[in-house]
Amino acid sequence: MKAKKMVACDIECIKQIVNFLEIKCGKLSIKESERIQVPVVTGLDGNSEAISGFGTIVISLAKQCKKSQFGKTQEDEALVRQWIEYAVCYGNYVDLTQTARQVLKELNAVLSTRSYFVGSSQTLADIVLYYVLHGVMVDLTYQEKEQYLHLSRWFNNIQQDPKLRQKNKLIHFSRTPLYT
Repeated sequence: MKAKKMVACDIECIKQIVNFLEIKCGKLSIKESERIQVPVVTGLDGNSEAISGFGTIVISLAKQCKKSQFGKTQEDEALVRQWIEYAVCYGNYVDLTQTARQVLKELNAVLSTRSYFVGSSQTLADIVLYYVLHGVMVDLTYQEKEQYLHLSRWFNNIQQDPKLRQKNKLIHFSRTPLYT
C-alpha cells in the first residue's frame, strides 16, 4: 500500500458528491485555520452565510436533493450522519499507511454482515465513503484487496454506477482468490 499526501475530505470530494446528487452548490473555498484547511461554501440556497466543515457542507447539500439520501427512518439518518463523521475523523487521514490499514480493517468488519453501510440500499454514507476511499483502493494490490474482502465487494458493487464513478478510475478486483 502506497502512502500519498492527501486529505480525502476536500473540495474535490464535495464537487463529486454535488455532481452525483445533481444539485447546485454555492461557491466552494478553503479557509486556513491553524495549519488545517477547512472547506467552506457560501451562497447556498441564496443564503449569504458561510457553511464550513466537510460533514456540515455535505449534509446541507444532500438535504437539497430530490431523492432522500438519508435512508428510510430517523435511525437511518442518524447512522448516515455518524458515517459522515467517521469519514471526516478517520477516512480523511487514509494517506497515512497505518491509518489506512486500520480504517480498511474496521470498514471490512462492518461490511461482513451487510451490503451497505446503512439500511438495505445506497445512502449518502456509501457515496461519501466511496469518494473518500477511492484514492486508497486504487493503490491496493490484488493481495491487499483480498485482505479486505467485504470492503472490496462493497466497493466493487458501488463503483459499477457510472454516474457515481464519474471520472474516477474503475478499480479491478480479482474474482478468484490469488492467495490462501
